[in-house]
Amino acid sequence: MKKIIPLIVCSIILSCSEQKTCEDFKNGKFRLTSEVGTTIIDRKDNAQIETKDGINYYSEVEWINDCTYLLKNHRNHDKEVDEEEIGNIYKVEILQIFKDSIKIKTTANYTDFVFESTLDILELNN
Repeated sequence: MKKIIPLIVCSIILSCSEQKTCEDFKNGKFRLTSEVGTTIIDRKDNAQIETKDGINYYSEVEWINDCTYLLKNHRNHDKEVDEEEIGNIYKVEILQIFKDSIKIKTTANYTDFVFESTLDILELNN
């Protein structure tokens, strides 16, 4: 019995230390699958590249807090300002963290539409 208790305590400590927090998602690669296709998201600190159908789109990332960030200053595949996106800001909130995915809510400053989706975790770079 004396040998079992330390094993249980170690197991609990290790399982708790492996829990991810919102901050773990500031750098990494994710997959968004929706009815319009698959988008790969590559985020590094304050920059995000979204790749869909082999075409890259670029956005600046501004973290408001550990679980919420803004996507703004969008540029098209030629890294030029995307005229259709001028002034558009997307707010993304991390709602839930799972072992292999995260649930997010996205809103925009130009519509009342709320989009909830799941991002599969492909890689985390802390």
